Amino acid sequence: MPSRPFARLLLATLLTTGVGVATSITPALAGGPTRHHSSEPAKKKRKPTVKVATTSLGAILVAGNGKTLYAFDPDGTTTSASQCTGGCAGIWPPLTTKSGKVVAGKGLDATKLTVGGAKQVAYNGHLLYFYAPDAAPGDTGGQGIGGVWHAVGADGNPVT
Repeated sequence: MPSRPFARLLLATLLTTGVGVATSITPALAGGPTRHHSSEPAKKKRKPTVKVATTSLGAILVAGNGKTLYAFDPDGTTTSASQCTGGCAGIWPPLTTKSGKVVAGKGLDATKLTVGGAKQVAYNGHLLYFYAPDAAPGDTGGQGIGGVWHAVGADGNPVT
């Protein structure tokens, strides 16, 4: 077993270099981490939920966990393919669905809720993303970043 000073140094090194840190944050953002143990039966896959919440920006779209959903201007209103890839997707993880289905929360027009390329959820033709630094439900830190990221209003249009 390593000595305490060595263990502290190892922990500090891992934290500052990113080694051993999870690289996928989408499950936590989409509804929390999932844990599967071999002795437990697999849980039924849940469909992601999109709903309306009132924030400092007004009535906007949020995921089932209350995290703000954003649109990326370069995507336009085509849901065939995201323009946010690579490192962009690390900071702006897409809202996706494994089942190809999504639940419309109260106050949403379910006909505007669709699933596009790579099973990414869209509303009113806008692919939906999280902003990784938004830590709590209702955070809107991604609003206006680069002039191309906008929370999506309850009407389905980006909030500008």
